[in-house]
Amino acid sequence: MAQIPEPPFHDDDTSPSIAIRPVDLDESIAQSQQASTPQWQRAMGVLSLLGAGLFTIATLVVLLLPANNDPSPDIVSLPTEDTATIPTIPADVEIAEPTQVIADENPAQTISDDVQLPAVNADQLASILTAPIAVESPLQRLRYNPYTVVNTERARSDFIDYTVVQGDTIGDIAIRYGLQPESIAWCNDRRVVVVLRPGDVLRIPPVDGACHEVFGSRDETIEQIAIQYNIEDPYAIIDAEFNRNQLPPNLSPTDRLLGGTDLFIPNGEGPVITWNESTEEVDASGNVIGVGFANGQAGSCGSVTPSSFVGWLANPLPNGTWVRGFFAGHSGIDLSASSGTPIYAASSGNVLFSGFSRWGYGNAVVLEHGSTYKTLYGHMVSTPAVRCGDFVSAGTIIGYVGSTGQSSGPHLHFEIQVNGTAVNPSGTPGIGW
Repeated sequence: MAQIPEPPFHDDDTSPSIAIRPVDLDESIAQSQQASTPQWQRAMGVLSLLGAGLFTIATLVVLLLPANNDPSPDIVSLPTEDTATIPTIPADVEIAEPTQVIADENPAQTISDDVQLPAVNADQLASILTAPIAVESPLQRLRYNPYTVVNTERARSDFIDYTVVQGDTIGDIAIRYGLQPESIAWCNDRRVVVVLRPGDVLRIPPVDGACHEVFGSRDETIEQIAIQYNIEDPYAIIDAEFNRNQLPPNLSPTDRLLGGTDLFIPNGEGPVITWNESTEEVDASGNVIGVGFANGQAGSCGSVTPSSFVGWLANPLPNGTWVRGFFAGHSGIDLSASSGTPIYAASSGNVLFSGFSRWGYGNAVVLEHGSTYKTLYGHMVSTPAVRCGDFVSAGTIIGYVGSTGQSSGPHLHFEIQVNGTAVNPSGTPGIGW
């Protein structure tokens, strides 16, 4: 057997025993592997490559489009009907000015002029403003009441005092409190009908009606008072809440009332009021050249030239009895006497009024005593003893005690007026009461 000669040994060869694979062996292996790979694996590889390409394209599109980070709701989609709540704006979102939108804190980086901000038309704005807001919403609507409205329909059970200011009239005050002007006059000094001055304090009744004071010298009952003030049911006075503290419990309409009882007669009708009782006529220098009383009424004497006041007054009813004094609802004093008792002039002067008064005095006489003083005598019987055009001296009989007009029995109602203002006759020297 022939021997194969061994290749020569070289000292510079570090791997003298390496095996060398023929080239045709590698090609054979590659062909074998390619033949063993299934077709579906090759298809999946193609699809994977295609998906990766599409994802790359989509990512580039998103990056190139302008960003819109506004989280506010679509205005068009806001409700136009009444709903419980509307979408709220997060507290960390700042509302930018309409003319500029800041992309971030870097002022150099702004949105391109090509980007258009959303527009809000008038209808959409009105829908936003009128939509109801939830209590928990940070967009709270503040509602201010610029003035206070006093509800004049609220029931009032007590009198209140009102201090007159410059420019007030009885009519204005009555409208303010929802009353008729007569109701205020019937519960205050009769002088306010003629002259109302700043600083005067008026008693304002709770509702329309009249005031009445009971005096111990007269036997008055609720039944009689109801007739006097044109009230059909006496219990309307007894049961009125305004009189609860004035009347004893279980009071009958025919029971005698205690003196000093102050009553309010709801819907009561007092004497007919004329709002221009005393009048004056002055010249260019301000001097009084004419005085009058209840001009336009049948008993008025018109404008009369004033006489000179003698400076003193006398008792008009020496044989009378004092029964009622001067107070806020009664502008004179009442002197009781039997019917037909003579009444005397308290001082000399011209007759200003002689006849039946619509004010409630019945048959009455009014005398002037210069340009300052007047005296009034009411409730006379029949026709007074003096007439227009007469000048009477102090102590002259001018009429007789009666019970005409608003009167519950024979007596004289006597008043003194100074410059149109009623004063207390009992405090006037010479009267004797």
